[in-house]
Amino acid sequence: MRVGATVLFWDGFCYQSYGWNQMRPLGKLQGVIDSLEAYQCDEISIIRPIRENDTEETFTRDISTLREINSMTPLSFGGGLRSVEQIDFLHDLPIERLIFSSAFLKQDKNLIEYTRKLFGHQAIQCLLPFSIDKQVIKVFNSEDNSYLYYDELNMDFIDKYANEIILFDTKNEGFSNCFNRHSYEHIEIDNKKIVISGGIGEESVKLAKKDNIASVLIENRVLYNEYSIKEYKNA
Repeated sequence: MRVGATVLFWDGFCYQSYGWNQMRPLGKLQGVIDSLEAYQCDEISIIRPIRENDTEETFTRDISTLREINSMTPLSFGGGLRSVEQIDFLHDLPIERLIFSSAFLKQDKNLIEYTRKLFGHQAIQCLLPFSIDKQVIKVFNSEDNSYLYYDELNMDFIDKYANEIILFDTKNEGFSNCFNRHSYEHIEIDNKKIVISGGIGEESVKLAKKDNIASVLIENRVLYNEYSIKEYKNA
């Protein structure tokens, strides 16, 4: 099982987030990447936390920053990817995977297929930021800043076009050992395709290994403990 980290990046800065609404600045992207590489992360997922507030200018600036990143660690990138023109703009970036959310929620087959032709099926990840209340799963839709009921999703479409599915627990983001396993216990997707993030701690990692989860992504608080990745790998 891979052990990596999630980096929230928007308008030139990285952020630590708690519960999907409290944002604290962490610094410049290259500095954060350097720290995570020193901690021997298996992978880093760079996600732009879009909440109806994205602009073309901000997207272009962020891509320019990403284009200059030096990293030996495999990088994934997503957040606000909604057009073919944007995908063309990403073709020479130092990334191995692209992360889509709203494109899967609205079943944008043209965009997903176009991306698959350019980057390959193995490069496509689906991000499902979820919240669970009384065993009811809802998934965040960034296009209108609201939650959809899980039953409204076309999971057959997601399973077909996504190489991996990132389940991001928005309710427990930023906290330890709180990730809600009901998310992947409920959905009919092979656990070997599942990546989990939000509320990850050592106990969460142990359970994920037991459940044959593909990867865990620890939130940015990993930057405060240089031994945390090693500890999680040995959990």
